[in-house]
Amino acid sequence: MSRFPRLPMGLGDSSPLGRHNIFLRGLNAWGKTPKQKNVLRVRTNANSASNGSADAGAKWRAGIWKSMVTTASLGMTGDLVAQSIGRYKRVKELKAAGVDTSDLPLLDFKRFFKMATFGFFYYGPLQGVWYPALDKTFPVDRALPMVKNLFPFGMKVTLNQVLLGPMVVPVVFAWTLILEKQTQRIPEKIRKDTWPTLIKGWKFWVPAACINFSLVPLPYQVLYMSTCGIVWNAILSSASAT
Repeated sequence: MSRFPRLPMGLGDSSPLGRHNIFLRGLNAWGKTPKQKNVLRVRTNANSASNGSADAGAKWRAGIWKSMVTTASLGMTGDLVAQSIGRYKRVKELKAAGVDTSDLPLLDFKRFFKMATFGFFYYGPLQGVWYPALDKTFPVDRALPMVKNLFPFGMKVTLNQVLLGPMVVPVVFAWTLILEKQTQRIPEKIRKDTWPTLIKGWKFWVPAACINFSLVPLPYQVLYMSTCGIVWNAILSSASAT
């Protein structure tokens, strides 16, 4: 049994309280045999490792939640853009045909809800895992010239289109039709619209990523990619609603 109070863990040794803890650790170890000191040291290290793991887990969960909320928000915004454009075109066609458009709804709330839930429950968690793994595997050093980062940048863009795209497009089609209770249409929808939608994604994201990496200043890159995300979600919304 220690003669002095047990130490709170996780405090930096450079802080006043941290220096106080160093002093207390010395007092706790005073008068103990080498074996007892070793046990105390192992116990302290284990507690520090446990606190570090808990902090890492909390940070990871916070990142997933942030990705879920952000992706759902971008999905809703993209759907609003897609529906607004679609409604404008529809009104123009109907007016040209002499049809009254006063009863045409401003917004399809069911479609809006489907894109929001897709972003929150599937696309958001997927991105929350995918992009940190991609950054860890192919790190980009922005302090270096662009030429030095061409390989990791190229791998990120390629894997996004070759792997992430096929994990998103068919699922958003299936998600939409499941919520519409039209599961029998899923195979036909995926077979008919997946490839054209992927091609649209490649045509959009490859140039967008190149512009982001080479021309957009670092402080504005998140805003730029968020705007691109709205456009991409508008593409997904339009394709899933066709």
